Amino acid sequence: MPAFITEYHNTGVFPQHMTKPEFFVLLFATLMIAAGGYVINDVFDINIDAMNKPGKNAIGKSFSIESAKLTSYILFTIGSIAGIALSFRLHVTAMGLLLPFSAVSLFMYSSHFKRRLLIGNFIIALLSALSVLLVAFFEPGFYPNIQFVLVYATFAFFISLIREIIKDAEDMDGDELVQCKTFPIMFGIRKTKLLLSLLIMLNLAVICYFLSIYFYHNTVIGFWYLVAIFAIPFFALGYLVSAAEIKKDFQYASAFAKFVMLYGLLTMVPFYWYFLK
Repeated sequence: MPAFITEYHNTGVFPQHMTKPEFFVLLFATLMIAAGGYVINDVFDINIDAMNKPGKNAIGKSFSIESAKLTSYILFTIGSIAGIALSFRLHVTAMGLLLPFSAVSLFMYSSHFKRRLLIGNFIIALLSALSVLLVAFFEPGFYPNIQFVLVYATFAFFISLIREIIKDAEDMDGDELVQCKTFPIMFGIRKTKLLLSLLIMLNLAVICYFLSIYFYHNTVIGFWYLVAIFAIPFFALGYLVSAAEIKKDFQYASAFAKFVMLYGLLTMVPFYWYFLK
């Protein structure tokens, strides 16, 4: 909405846009799909979690497997129907298919792909990026400014991919027990840390590229100062990964990756003040 308001001030035309109730429906649909994904993942991870996270998976204890599966199917269905209905209302019918696509992807990830080499990691990273892009996809009036959303979607993809691989390193014991073929199991911790370091540097390089486009000649805040602000948490994450040796070390790295996610999201506040206020 702030982007549309800025466009209105510049052009005198206010683009077509979702109402607040319509935006709430999109948010609700996204949350239902995500919730269904968490539930079905716990269903398929009962044996793995017994080793990796003993006592934390409530499926089979507080909830039966059958009721958990039914719950996930209901959540997927509600989210898919809400998304499709909204797409018809907004005349972006094809975009409505993204919600059931996400539901099917999460089911396939939990049941099959998370045990395969890197495929599951890429699925979660893509869905993380898609959750950012959904708003732009459902707002045809935002397409001219979609490059701004692509910045955050790219960040979401890389940081989610990094965290998923860190989690695989953290959960090696349980994953190996059920014959998963994750990157750490197939190639060992040393090569996993090398891959993670490369992804971290690639993510930082992409961020620096975007910063150079929008801020290199900025007179309010120096480009290299901005680079330092973003580089510090990534170098810290890189250090935690390179120094990790045992399960708890990777737990710390995974938790810090969550902090980097939050750090990236919070940049929307200065982004708003600089570009749209």
